[in-house]
Amino acid sequence: MTVNMDPLQKQKLDDVFDAFSMLVRGTIVSLMHVEGGFTRYSASAVDLFNLPGEYIPNGAMDWNDYLHPEDRKRYMDVMIPLLEGRAQTYDITYRVRTKTGEYGNFRAIGAVLRGDTGEPSLIGGALFNEGLSNNIDPVTVLPNKNAYLEQLTRLMHEGKSVFSLLVGINGLSEINQVHGYTYGNRVLQEVAWLIQETVKDRCAVYRTDGATFALLTDALSREQITAIYDMLRYRLQRGIEINGIRNILAANGGMIAVFSNEAEASTVYACLYYAYEESRQHKHGDLVDFNGSINYDQSHSLERINTIRDCVGDDCRGFFLEYVPVIDAATGRTNGAEATIAWKDEQSGRVGPEQFMPILERDFIFEELGDFILRQGLLDGAKFLEKDPGFLLCLNVYRIQLEADYFLESLHTFLRETGFPPPQLSLKFASDCRYIDANRMREIIDRLHEDQILVIIDGFGSGADSIGFLKSAPVDAVCLESKFLHGVEENARDRDILEYLTKLAASCVKHINVKGVDRASLRDILRDYPVTTMQGALFADPLSFEQMLARYD
Repeated sequence: MTVNMDPLQKQKLDDVFDAFSMLVRGTIVSLMHVEGGFTRYSASAVDLFNLPGEYIPNGAMDWNDYLHPEDRKRYMDVMIPLLEGRAQTYDITYRVRTKTGEYGNFRAIGAVLRGDTGEPSLIGGALFNEGLSNNIDPVTVLPNKNAYLEQLTRLMHEGKSVFSLLVGINGLSEINQVHGYTYGNRVLQEVAWLIQETVKDRCAVYRTDGATFALLTDALSREQITAIYDMLRYRLQRGIEINGIRNILAANGGMIAVFSNEAEASTVYACLYYAYEESRQHKHGDLVDFNGSINYDQSHSLERINTIRDCVGDDCRGFFLEYVPVIDAATGRTNGAEATIAWKDEQSGRVGPEQFMPILERDFIFEELGDFILRQGLLDGAKFLEKDPGFLLCLNVYRIQLEADYFLESLHTFLRETGFPPPQLSLKFASDCRYIDANRMREIIDRLHEDQILVIIDGFGSGADSIGFLKSAPVDAVCLESKFLHGVEENARDRDILEYLTKLAASCVKHINVKGVDRASLRDILRDYPVTTMQGALFADPLSFEQMLARYD
């Protein structure tokens, strides 16, 4: 269709249309020029609805003709107030006839742009195919994590070298608490716009989980991705103003490079998220590149983690528990053991938990592995109790488990199935469990105490929040970070720090466990402090189930 338009009006329309299209990539865009008397549609709309062209005079086509008859009145009830200047935005769902003659469900959202006189000048918005809505984030109108994983899979299968950046902001939950969720969504929308404005058309942008956004490219280098992150971090630190309030936002970032299709997209994302969490928790927002973050070659690590991850979904094939004896500090006798997870196959041999747990413990697939640890640990523990009725079993529990509604129910089911007595069980919560909602944490601990199950917090001393956590969480024991043992044999100041931490812990909990005791001299020094149990190479390396059982023969 040929349309005669004023060149200036057309340029204005095209500029705004391009801006809309950039913000909602992959989505149908329409923009009506009220004064100019014509509307521009995305090329995808022309194809999907068999429209006469991209530029259509407002009187030459009636959009109502494409709508389902039952939806036309509702559509006009929305459009008339917009055209008359009595409404500013719209959000409506209706059925539209496609070129196949069938009706599809679409959601239309948009706004009015007013001219100098205050009258409606442009009415523009985006049209989302509800049949594809599982790929669109409704808050930012960006493609979501599903779309990210699909595109990543396509790029890897095409043999492309891919770089991905995961960037997020701190403090969104606090913003929601202070200003409300509507305001928090505005923050997310502004962050999404800032990211898109920064990367322009150099990267695809997705909203993934919570306050995180993924960038994906097969065209940029590691140095260019790093520069993009540095710019985003700087711009977020300058703040985003909403309703007169300037929100200073701290950014975190993880990056990964993929040079083969040996791993699934979900594995790549799990590794990327691990790098992001390293940035957030340990690097004060500095960009963490997954390459080199694990103790072996990155391409090798991706392949291995992918294999291990697949084994979780295959009834935890190749996984097994090992046991680290727990030694009574006063008597030197073994009073129990802590179960740790490992994995092996014919090609790789034994792979220790330090090489996969930091990634898997943040992965949604961890549910099955967490259940395996609990169930198998209780089954083995029942055998240990037959040899030593006083045996105390310690099982590790991770944040993703505690945040799940089913955790306590699953634990009670496993206790019933195995017959393991709850008073002989202690659960060691990973250090990041202290970031769980305080009310949720107290509820879980109270329920565990009802069954006489002991609760231990790992990583005591790593950050002021680990100390403050003891004020609100009625835990029974803490496990002291092994880093606090460094230098205590030679340095009086290090011994003073150790004394301070152990006395502080002893004032809050009943038991203090220390890991990493690998020398008799360390053991002897620790006996001068209120330490109740020890673990480490001095006593035993991780033992198989059979080896642990044999200690009682």
